[in-house]
Amino acid sequence: MRLGRILLITGNPGKALEFQSLLPGVQLDHRSIDLIEIQSLSVQEVGHHKTIEALSKLSAADTQAYDAVLTDDTSLSFDAFDGGFPGSLIKFCLDALGLDGLVKLTEGKVSTALARCCLSLGLTQSKEVIQFEGQVQGKILPAQGTTGFGWDPIFYPNGSDLSYGQMSAAQKDSTSHRFQAAKQLTAWLNQEQ
Repeated sequence: MRLGRILLITGNPGKALEFQSLLPGVQLDHRSIDLIEIQSLSVQEVGHHKTIEALSKLSAADTQAYDAVLTDDTSLSFDAFDGGFPGSLIKFCLDALGLDGLVKLTEGKVSTALARCCLSLGLTQSKEVIQFEGQVQGKILPAQGTTGFGWDPIFYPNGSDLSYGQMSAAQKDSTSHRFQAAKQLTAWLNQEQ
């Protein structure tokens, strides 16, 4: 099966730009579609549900124009908490607590964390969902930097003295959890061609 155009579902312009560089050669458009995000610590479960919902909201013209939809779900799990908290709830925690509040959650505890990205590719004809996951170990430290988006300024990947928020786009693109997942997606797309 040969995939042509893919519709990235995101309301985050930063993510859309990042994907343009992470998926060179892929015919990628993006659009914001209001989707219900289920409450789960599992980034795979959230991604699967969101992708099925995105497929159900496509018009007949979209189904003809695009071979697949792509959703991106990110999770940031603090090792200080059992069960992977905040996990895929990180966006809600960031909105409620801010960067400083997230850092305070780890005060007096271990500061290590696991960043995950789950890319869910929903095929428009078969409605099949295929997932690709990337992960990066790191630590949570006070915010530094203004590049990137979301929690980038407080996440320092292992082996780096810079937070994602201090890295150039090229530096982040070559090491991030999203890069790891995009690499798997690219390999899958190349096998399908």
